[in-house]
Amino acid sequence: MDFKIAKCKICGEDVAQEYIPKETKCDICGKNIISNYTCHNGHHMCSKCRFEGVFNDVKIICQHTKSKNPIEISKEIMNITHLPLLGCKHFFLTSLCLFTAFKNCGGKVSDFEKSLDNIIDRVMMVHTSECKIGGLCGIPASIGGAFQVVGFEDKTIEERTQIANKISGSCMAKLVNPKLIGTTNCCIRNSIICVVETSNYMKNYYWVDLELPTEIKCEFSEGNPRCNKDKCRFYSGIRTEKI
Repeated sequence: MDFKIAKCKICGEDVAQEYIPKETKCDICGKNIISNYTCHNGHHMCSKCRFEGVFNDVKIICQHTKSKNPIEISKEIMNITHLPLLGCKHFFLTSLCLFTAFKNCGGKVSDFEKSLDNIIDRVMMVHTSECKIGGLCGIPASIGGAFQVVGFEDKTIEERTQIANKISGSCMAKLVNPKLIGTTNCCIRNSIICVVETSNYMKNYYWVDLELPTEIKCEFSEGNPRCNKDKCRFYSGIRTEKI
């Protein structure tokens, strides 16, 4: 077992991630699944049951916020919904915050509500254990997948795919930049880096300049078992232009 990431909806115990996925059944809906998430009492849940209610809460915030700053939107969602500091919820959280800020900055997205649903559906196809078992953060791949399904009015599917691959690759490269020291297994750190990198691409490819703070300081260090404290550039604060 490793770190706790949520509470079991059946018994209330901590849900944790195991190294080896196994075939099992969701103890809520009965669906056959392959999962490496289980609580201390051995209960398993499929992604749909595990995230039930979370998607709607996040979507409501995205639909009503007027913020043009993806990092501030992310903080708002984290504080209101009390999402775990670690785990695959950051796959869809990062993507939804980016595209919400894009829309609020004047970006043209056809049917914003449907685009949010499409992002969630596509992002949840990213294997939730790849970051733990394979050592690859799933956030860059999730952002790339989101670019392929959002209803941008002025981009063809082929163009969106090319942009998505470039953004995913660039985000992945930036995560291992030695200048941005800090554990590469921290979802908060990785999300911040990917948001800033993707914002730069949105400016270049979609001519929309997302609002970003001049300095970014992590507000979620306490309670994060992966936090390196003062060894991380985001712990004491870093100017956004240096990310």
